[in-house]
Amino acid sequence: MDYIKQIEKHLKDSGGIITSLYCRENGIPTVYLSRLIEKGVLHRVDTGIYLTKNGDYDEFYFFQYKYSGSVFSYETALYLIGVTDKIIQVKDVTVSSNYKFNKTPVGVHVHYVKKEWFELGVTVVKTTYGNSVRAYSYERTICDFILHKENMDPESYVKLLRGYSSYKHKNVHMLYEIAAKMGIASEVRDIMEVLYE
Repeated sequence: MDYIKQIEKHLKDSGGIITSLYCRENGIPTVYLSRLIEKGVLHRVDTGIYLTKNGDYDEFYFFQYKYSGSVFSYETALYLIGVTDKIIQVKDVTVSSNYKFNKTPVGVHVHYVKKEWFELGVTVVKTTYGNSVRAYSYERTICDFILHKENMDPESYVKLLRGYSSYKHKNVHMLYEIAAKMGIASEVRDIMEVLYE
């Protein structure tokens, strides 16, 4: 099997991105990545992440590859699920309360949650470059905003709640299910009733 051809095909299909994990999962010795770096075909973006010179620099994918225990949340999740076009200056990510960063990443606001809440409302979305990342659903984001209302930008808070009525993938049942598990079901129900009367 020609490993270089296999890598080149993957680079073409992936927007110029390849990871050492992909190589291991597909039986490609990672020494071939080193050879492509020496030839100037690839450069190392971060530990285990490689990119061609014309490849797509997908910061969301790279971040989550490096910090696989994270989920994009709050306004970053809204951006990724396509309900806001607000430029993301600081990424919001949520991790389980037992997750530890060796060093807190720059340009990231980390939210810690109880382990039993961490997976609630997780969805897989595509970045603008077509790579899959984990982000919270609109329903989970509403619950997070309501739970931490005092820390939210009032304009973003109101926009989020009002925007849900026209969201084409809304799942009110899931919203109430997540709210119940987070202990805010009555608060969410009251807010939704006021908004949609």
